[in-house]
Amino acid sequence: MSRIKLILLLTLFVLTVSCNVHTFTFGEGPSEDYTKVLKQHNFIGGFISNKTPVINEINDETNYSIIIKKSFLDGLYTIFSFGLYTPTTIIIIK
Repeated sequence: MSRIKLILLLTLFVLTVSCNVHTFTFGEGPSEDYTKVLKQHNFIGGFISNKTPVINEINDETNYSIIIKKSFLDGLYTIFSFGLYTPTTIIIIK
């Protein structure tokens, strides 16, 4: 019975720590060699957000990409806080 519990626990861990990535490309895509990494702090499973990062660098830009992802480390923070703190990583490439 303990082997089945271990397999279920490992399966649950892999499913909850999986990384997801959303990439949004505007215009022709990034043309400069500029990258900025920001963190968005969410609480209670992502239902409440502390602040949405202000991205002034891309106000007048037409060619850039935004990558929004939940990294492995973000997933670990979520698991260890029991879902109370769920960070998200935002990457701006222009």
